[in-house]
Amino acid sequence: MLSFPSIFSPYRSMMFQKTCFFTCGLLAALSPLQLIADDSAADVVPSQEQMMEAFGYFSAFQMGLSNLGFTAEDAPAINRGITRALCDTEPSPEMMQMVQGEVFQSFIQERVQAAQAEQEEASNAAAAGNIAAGQAFIADLKAEDAGVEATASGLHYKVVESGDADKMPTMEDTVLVHYKGTRIDGTQFDSSYDRGEPATFPLNGVVPGFGEGLTKIGAGGKILLYIPSELGYGNNPRPGGAIEPGDTLVFECELIEVNPG
Repeated sequence: MLSFPSIFSPYRSMMFQKTCFFTCGLLAALSPLQLIADDSAADVVPSQEQMMEAFGYFSAFQMGLSNLGFTAEDAPAINRGITRALCDTEPSPEMMQMVQGEVFQSFIQERVQAAQAEQEEASNAAAAGNIAAGQAFIADLKAEDAGVEATASGLHYKVVESGDADKMPTMEDTVLVHYKGTRIDGTQFDSSYDRGEPATFPLNGVVPGFGEGLTKIGAGGKILLYIPSELGYGNNPRPGGAIEPGDTLVFECELIEVNPG
């Protein structure tokens, strides 16, 4: 039976789960291509070899091999490893010793760190424009609406209804809240109203600006929150979501219930 060195054991133990998630992710990545495919291609029956080549292409693309610095020149060596794995061939003692050694681990770690640095640089560049736009948005907001207040952290907010002063939450409490979240251009990224039911959050388990903002009203109150990126998702929001790096977020919140922590 094929055995794995200890550094790969977490991947081996989750292999079947990851296979499912990877396949689903790969199909999701392929689905947009259906929108641009030539209708005439529907009558063409691809060969098994063509389908396997396409699967190999999108597998490598989905795994981000190029982002880790691998090139076409590396393909023969990578393919030899894939061939051995598909044959369930036992790795040689030399290979086992190599992958557990410092040289191999440095080889992988350097590529991962380089990819992370490149991604961070791209995120920071994308964030710069959004941060500036958010600052301008809040400056205009304050100039136009005297009801907008600010905290020392940089959060801006406007109390619409103050709610019950005897039932104001602290950061240790859990709240039941209805909310809608948008970017400053009005693009909605989340809404409990659309789901038809309020959400329950521990205030110390959400982004800092959201938690701090809800401490400004009591149960039954309503508030508008203007959360700069450093109090929201920063330069690294969830990949593929509507929130972009550096986005200032706008929340309309209705505090329904406060449960002491």
